[in-house]
Amino acid sequence: MDVLDFREFYTTPLGDIVHSEINEVISKIWPHFQTPLANDPSIQRTLGYGFATPYLPEKSTYVTFMPAHTGVIGWPKNAPSRTALIEEDLLPLPDRCIDRLVVIHGFELCHNPIAFLEECWRVLTNEGRLLIITPNRRGLWARIDTTPFGHGRPYTMTQLTKCLKDASFAPTQTLRSLYTPPFNSNLGISLNPIFEKIGPYLFPKFSGLIAIESTKELYKAVPSASYSKRFKLNLATTYAGKQTASSSTPEKR
Repeated sequence: MDVLDFREFYTTPLGDIVHSEINEVISKIWPHFQTPLANDPSIQRTLGYGFATPYLPEKSTYVTFMPAHTGVIGWPKNAPSRTALIEEDLLPLPDRCIDRLVVIHGFELCHNPIAFLEECWRVLTNEGRLLIITPNRRGLWARIDTTPFGHGRPYTMTQLTKCLKDASFAPTQTLRSLYTPPFNSNLGISLNPIFEKIGPYLFPKFSGLIAIESTKELYKAVPSASYSKRFKLNLATTYAGKQTASSSTPEKR
């Protein structure tokens, strides 16, 4: 799946439904994302990853990164111009420089999810927030490969939560969305409002998408050095100490 496939999907009626539902998810978690307040300093420090450009505000200064294995494209025309092609585990940003990071059409395509999350942890400020929207493994959308959600690795809410905790993130909000069947039929599309209304009550765990917002755990564990390295270091320190002690002792005659 590459960026041209994403672009083509979002020109279909089914793509319009997905666009609307994801926008609603973002607005519920981040109410001022689409219409940022003029005095909000974080509007200059928001990063989108994956194929997030359709969800960023028009004429915004937000930055978007697209993974190297999907390609990069400036679409739609009113999307932010600051778009770059990068490696998922090497974000070209300094430490603690991003306040909000939204990942759409990105996490399920990661080759190394934990390495990507560690980079997200690094670039987010101490109060930074990470929002990941990804296909639900239990949903029908993850089983149909005619949409972008049928590619890559889908997750259940439990699996995604575990990934975030393993990378020292603390989930704060969870949402499910997209209960409309993934078929480009006039009947299904016309019934979209009904599916989205009754879906959370009839089959809540079988949504097409899951979303988790999380924050950084500031007391991140640092792995200790391997036993072999600590053993060599101990030997070197002991040996150096003996040499110092012997050289400082006056020679007996």
